[in-house]
Amino acid sequence: MEEVAVIRALSVKSSAVQEKNLYLQLLDELRLDKSAKNGLTHVSLFSGGGGLDLGLACAGFRDVYAIDIVDSYCETIAKNLGTPTETLDVKNITGRHILDISRIKDVDIVSGGSPCQAFSILGDRKSLKDPRGQLVYEFARIVDELNPRAFVFENVPGLLTVNKGEDWGSFLQYFQTRLNYFSSWAILDALWYGVPQFRQRVALVGFKDKLSLTRFAFPPREYSWNQSCLTNETKPAFPAKLALEQLDSLPNHRIRKHGPAVRRRYEKTTPGDRDKIDHTDRIDPDKPSGTVLVGSSAGGGRPHIHPYEPRVITVREAARLQSFPDWYVFMGSETSQYRQVGNAVPPLLARALGKSIAKALRKES
Repeated sequence: MEEVAVIRALSVKSSAVQEKNLYLQLLDELRLDKSAKNGLTHVSLFSGGGGLDLGLACAGFRDVYAIDIVDSYCETIAKNLGTPTETLDVKNITGRHILDISRIKDVDIVSGGSPCQAFSILGDRKSLKDPRGQLVYEFARIVDELNPRAFVFENVPGLLTVNKGEDWGSFLQYFQTRLNYFSSWAILDALWYGVPQFRQRVALVGFKDKLSLTRFAFPPREYSWNQSCLTNETKPAFPAKLALEQLDSLPNHRIRKHGPAVRRRYEKTTPGDRDKIDHTDRIDPDKPSGTVLVGSSAGGGRPHIHPYEPRVITVREAARLQSFPDWYVFMGSETSQYRQVGNAVPPLLARALGKSIAKALRKES
């Protein structure tokens, strides 16, 4: 009888380990399937931790080149995606150099999101007066030199309003009149595409061919937290707690040890509220999390407080909230890993956008 009981216990334990919630099952769909490639080539600028690159790869694009100024970011992309990478300042490269390194003649899409701190409401909002803000035109220069069939530029919504919107208007005009691209932009929320997080990004998509723009549409909402917005085509958004299950033995999951005073503060912080000392939000497990922020080298946001334990979330937990799959490993120091995750485009959002762009480029109705 004891032997039977042990077998049953092991069976139950094995079954429990294999079961995953719906959100984790969705993350398991983010795989690099070479047989699903659509033949479209992708060059990535300001690549960061590779969230946009991963999403586009899962939408079928073939990553042929990625560049970032930080070594560990390039190491992450090379390890996970196998993309040829270079640790360089984008100001010091040319389109010709990219073509030579990637060994291709033509590029289908160029993507990038220059550092957002110059535009974010959490930054100084100096926009183009900040050297980081001027990098938006370095992105435009590379697009001009590579002459791809399409481009996607993403950034924070704050980009739309600095200097009363004049900088954004000038940027759009530059692509239209100087580079001859037909473009469309929208503010997208990652939550709409299955990410258990409220996170808005502005996406600018441009096409060399006007007909491609007419075929293009931003991906429709698939999920909503607002009950009044639910339809037959829209599912309820995932709460944050689904991202925080089954984490044992995963990479990038070192639990930070806080001192007694910090632990006591975090214990007293109600889920959904903010710690009054370090201004860190505690996750409400029954709702999507707030925007995952980890700031820049100059400072900024901190990792969220775990909803059930008096500590900040780990890099892996932040990555889960950002919709990175568990096989995706972040390189470099822990600080670098947090930044890669927190500054990334959620891969599920990027995949949805990539599928819409690919559809337009492949002339599918």
